[in-house]
Amino acid sequence: MFRRLQLLAGLGFLGFIGIQFIRPELTNPLVLADLAAPVPVKQILRTSCYNCHSNETHLPWFDQIVPAYWLVAKDVKEARQHMNFSDFNKMPVAGQKAFLYESVNQIQLGAMPPRDYKVVHHDSIVSAGQLTVLKDYLHPPEANMPANSVQLAVADEQYQQWIHAGTPAREAPPAPNGFAFFPDYKNWKPVSTTDRYDNHTLRVILGNDVAIRAIAEDNIHPWPDGAAFAKIAWGQQAGDKGVVRAGEFWQVEFMVKDAAKYASTEGWGFGRWKTADLVPYGKSSTFTSECTSCHAPMRDNDFVFTMPIKDRAEASDLFNRDAALPGDLPYQPFQWRVITSSVDKQNATMSTLYGNDLAVNHARTNGGPYPAGAILSLVTWHQQEDRHWFGGRIPSKVQSVEFVAVDSSSDKPAYSYQDYQGDPLKKSSAGDAAATASRIDSILSQRASVMP
Repeated sequence: MFRRLQLLAGLGFLGFIGIQFIRPELTNPLVLADLAAPVPVKQILRTSCYNCHSNETHLPWFDQIVPAYWLVAKDVKEARQHMNFSDFNKMPVAGQKAFLYESVNQIQLGAMPPRDYKVVHHDSIVSAGQLTVLKDYLHPPEANMPANSVQLAVADEQYQQWIHAGTPAREAPPAPNGFAFFPDYKNWKPVSTTDRYDNHTLRVILGNDVAIRAIAEDNIHPWPDGAAFAKIAWGQQAGDKGVVRAGEFWQVEFMVKDAAKYASTEGWGFGRWKTADLVPYGKSSTFTSECTSCHAPMRDNDFVFTMPIKDRAEASDLFNRDAALPGDLPYQPFQWRVITSSVDKQNATMSTLYGNDLAVNHARTNGGPYPAGAILSLVTWHQQEDRHWFGGRIPSKVQSVEFVAVDSSSDKPAYSYQDYQGDPLKKSSAGDAAATASRIDSILSQRASVMP
């Protein structure tokens, strides 16, 4: 028995020695376009990220032993394909910034460096102080520059073309992975809104009937099959008083839950269409690897970043409890559709304008006065940092809910105005006529955001 064990041990040792010569190629190509960044930032990334995400891979001795080496070689090749700091400056500036924001978010949420990697590579751990250095580099103090004449002209032309085309359901080619466009997305109900200062966009998240019902029933962990989201992004169009409105339409992204159909992408289907021409994003079906990589840190939230807002506060952290609307308002704006969105940088608030069917249909097809029976609601929240995404701000406590209704009993336009403020929200007493008229005019003058 002992001799047999010796023989097996010897054979095992020889086998172990033998497999050391089975080594997938892992080279360090020339560094031709390395990331340009301040020394402190570069040092943090070099220590924590470069071993996998660059052409400067230096493996410690324990990573060079097979079979560990096989895993390391595979991980490095995949990491370089996703993001390679050695080729970083080949990308447009906006692309570089987007990748850096994604990297910081992956670090902040604990997804990068990977947990098992940090166990044996202690020097790769990014401290809280180092994370602050990275954040300060990416997001210095904001300068609210008003939109220039070119930006205004582009947004105006896009709006005029869209509003004169009416609102028939728009068809678009499928995404490279076969994911189909949802022509009726603009009529889905609101889920939340976001001020993305990382890429200077305003975003509204809408949900289809399945998603909205799941929110109402607290059935979002996991989300049910059939739930779908539309994430609409517009360029930020800043005014001279710090108010930022939705400008040029940039893109609409979709996520659809089908655990079986999309098992290879964590149970979600992804698609994105850019510009008002609705051009499908991605050169091939592999573009979805960008989506799954970005959403990976949200595994415990069924891979969804957005925290839905409800018409009542919820105990679950899956919802944005701070931003909940009280249930005793005369109308529930979240049961209506979205007209537009804005941010007041000076006062750190964000607003979304909603309307009943008559108001929304009119806003999307006509720039004139609203017809009798139209009702609009402007909900304004204080802002808070999005804990799921550094680079974004989301609604916090409700500051006010305003309603403007067009009177249907008069031959000429007549408007009624209601304002709810405070914590808890209470109907404000009527102010002076001039102030009320100013608020009515401000709300009615906001034009609909383009949703092709």
